[in-house]
Amino acid sequence: MSSATATALAPAYDFDKAVVALQASTDTNLGALLAELATIPDPKVKRGADLATVERVGENLMRNIAELPTVFNRVDPQKKRALNKTELVELLEEKERIDAVEKATKKRKERIHAILSDHFDCVAERKKVVTEQTLQDDKGHYLIATKGAPETQPVEGSGKYFTRERASDTTVFSYESLLALHEAGEISRADYLACTRPIRTREIDEDKLRRMLLSKKLRPRAQRLIRMISTVKRGRLSINLRGK
Repeated sequence: MSSATATALAPAYDFDKAVVALQASTDTNLGALLAELATIPDPKVKRGADLATVERVGENLMRNIAELPTVFNRVDPQKKRALNKTELVELLEEKERIDAVEKATKKRKERIHAILSDHFDCVAERKKVVTEQTLQDDKGHYLIATKGAPETQPVEGSGKYFTRERASDTTVFSYESLLALHEAGEISRADYLACTRPIRTREIDEDKLRRMLLSKKLRPRAQRLIRMISTVKRGRLSINLRGK
């Protein structure tokens, strides 16, 4: 399957539609608008080989889980004071066990999310909603969900359901890229100043880019500069548990 990764990618924008949208509303966010109208080349993503291996729960984790209730919340001063040597030891024991359990459960949570995302992929394939044009993230999972329209999977008898949701795509304007182009002589000083503003240091000024796009005379210049200094970052997927 072809894919677009969740990292920043060089896009091709539909500037004609962007101009129409900007003319219709002065409040339109330029970066978000361009992300919606971007066509991104689809690098290949290998499925399966890069999936995380199952995190096995070892004896050390089980020992920490078993011992945590015996050390939990033993030191809880009711007023501000210095701790004695025994209390410091007890806090050390408590924190070590909490840290160990937290680290292992975080890894397991990430693995659960990967398993559920695999499930959503398989369901999408079974329902034949996946085509050669379906985008994928950098882990090979399908980018089917859209803003306000997540994929859902009810859990029978629970009143709850898993969702796979997708954040909005964003356009990233790079001041570093602009500066490098200027220093290399690929754009003029006038171009550099035309899309930046001085704060403490100079930064990209999206309002200037917007005004240039709305100007028939300056539109080609704006399009050239935007292509040179911007990338689109695909919205990331997230797994959530919803319901009662």
